[in-house]
Amino acid sequence: MDDTALKKYLADDYAKAVQFYDARARSSKRWYRGLSIYLITVAALLTPIIVFAPDDLFWRIFSAILSTTIVISTALLTHLKCHENWLSYRSSWDALARERRLFETGAGIYKSVADKGALFVEQVESILANEGSDFYARHAKNEEPTKAPGK
Repeated sequence: MDDTALKKYLADDYAKAVQFYDARARSSKRWYRGLSIYLITVAALLTPIIVFAPDDLFWRIFSAILSTTIVISTALLTHLKCHENWLSYRSSWDALARERRLFETGAGIYKSVADKGALFVEQVESILANEGSDFYARHAKNEEPTKAPGK
């Protein structure tokens, strides 16, 4: 692989992939932590409200609304898979960064290879392909259509 093609790959494809996984990891982390903190806080406040609040319609409606938001937040965490995505995106970002360090220093698998640029591109594309298939596996396993008995 010539230097021009490698520099173009590093500047375009590699840089976009690193930026994408970093942004997605940060976003998933924010969603996970935000929803988790909300759940902990509301669940902790709900019991005292139910036990000690005056027995009138306002407090019943208020506690019912809080209970509903707990269900919605839990469903969002489960459906969006915020925690799993955060860890997977960050892992892919780390793998991409590690691969570049190994490539630039000529360490690891790059020690005795004639075409280090081509090997680097292959390794990066393998990381990207693995993340893509892992994402599909995480999100599609519960969405597969169920087969009718006997079919």
